[in-house]
Amino acid sequence: MASKSKKQAMIKKKPQLHKNGLPLARQCVSQRASSSYQKCPMQLVIYLSLSDHWFLHSHSSNLLHKNHPKLDLEARLLSQKDLSDQDKKLLCLLYNVNVPPMTISKVLSTLKDHDVGSILPKTIFNYTEKEQNAIDLANKILPTCSDTEKTLKLLHL
Repeated sequence: MASKSKKQAMIKKKPQLHKNGLPLARQCVSQRASSSYQKCPMQLVIYLSLSDHWFLHSHSSNLLHKNHPKLDLEARLLSQKDLSDQDKKLLCLLYNVNVPPMTISKVLSTLKDHDVGSILPKTIFNYTEKEQNAIDLANKILPTCSDTEKTLKLLHL
């Protein structure tokens, strides 16, 4: 608790005035809807039955989205579909020489002429894993093989 003198000092403080002479109403900026009409009506109502199954309560749920602010193009995340063939070749080449996905992500973002978004390192990792699995299947190395079996098959190639 504050002492009596500190409490009195807090009460005596005058509100800070803005340039036009009006007191500042808030010290922070919020993205929350200012009224119930500006809120997004999207709502999912689910429940767990006695048989441990989840069910969607369709009468109370609403999938309609509205009143969301627009995102900048730079804030958009890119997926594998957004990469060109040259980007994919560069990505695989860099990953095969043990460049970390974070560095690959930075390299790809600097090579793009226009800023339309960024690609996550996890996306790069997932893409290279899919590529490696496809190469292994082409070489008749199944995902169920142990590491020793994979190494022996790669040595026979």
